[in-house]
Amino acid sequence: MLDELLSRRLVILSGKGGTGKSVVGTALALAACARGKRVLLVEIDAPREASRYLGVTRAGMKEAEVRPGLFAVNLDPAAVMDEYVRRVVRVDMLARRVLESPVYRRFFAAAPGLPELMVLGKIMVLEEARASRFSSRPRYDLIVVDAPATGHGLAFLGVPLAASRAVPAGPIGSNARRILALLQDADRTALVLLAVPEEMAVVEAQELHRAAIDELGMRPIGLVLNQCHERRFTREQEAEILRLAAEDAPGRLARGVGLRSALGAARRHIRRRKLTQFYQARLRRVLPLPTVSLPYLFDEDIGPSSIERLARRLEAA
Repeated sequence: MLDELLSRRLVILSGKGGTGKSVVGTALALAACARGKRVLLVEIDAPREASRYLGVTRAGMKEAEVRPGLFAVNLDPAAVMDEYVRRVVRVDMLARRVLESPVYRRFFAAAPGLPELMVLGKIMVLEEARASRFSSRPRYDLIVVDAPATGHGLAFLGVPLAASRAVPAGPIGSNARRILALLQDADRTALVLLAVPEEMAVVEAQELHRAAIDELGMRPIGLVLNQCHERRFTREQEAEILRLAAEDAPGRLARGVGLRSALGAARRHIRRRKLTQFYQARLRRVLPLPTVSLPYLFDEDIGPSSIERLARRLEAA
């Protein structure tokens, strides 16, 4: 899957909230960097940026290099709109008067879809940016976008289509059509679905797949099933654990570690591992997509070593 993703310029991750889009996005960006790509990780108004997983400070509205070849930016819709006004008006004094106007603020807050359109427009500008004024080389080889969760994500990605239909002329309509062309260009853009082995997340992944094709004109190219509980015991060991638990066997494994507690934890793991297998099989049946399974991280704090492990798994998938 990594080869397939790295043949694109823009990768958009979307799925139910809680599926770990920020973690997976950071791991994907790191895996691309390991391939020698210059990568930009884009988040949208994230209260806690993914760059913290790499042990670096806040990225903010300006692209910041958080590791060699890896850049991060956190796009605030209001700040993106202000930047657009300054670029269009050009005269600093007039731009300040517009930005300070309460009418402008009310318009931005009330106009349906405008914040999303501005953010997507900024992502388009970043995708089209060149390394220098006289270079044809892109500034970034790959842009990874941590899109909003499923419901908001569909609305977010659907704004350019709605705007292109509602505004047939003028700069907003023209930009909406350019953004839509980028999103629907399968050679430049890849949509990747995220899920975890839980009922609601799997159902939302199925719905997002259908809606992306039918409503957005985007065909997802892959699925990442995150937080998978992988086999830790052999079949024989699992059978013995279940037998001892059923017999309520007494004893201790070590000082301060009761056998009943250990068996309870082992049974929970076996149950979660079987659920993971169940949802893996179900997704293979219902979604015709290449699928990568990433392990559940038992790390108390997700840090650089955690992200590097996931990046290696993406590379090996």
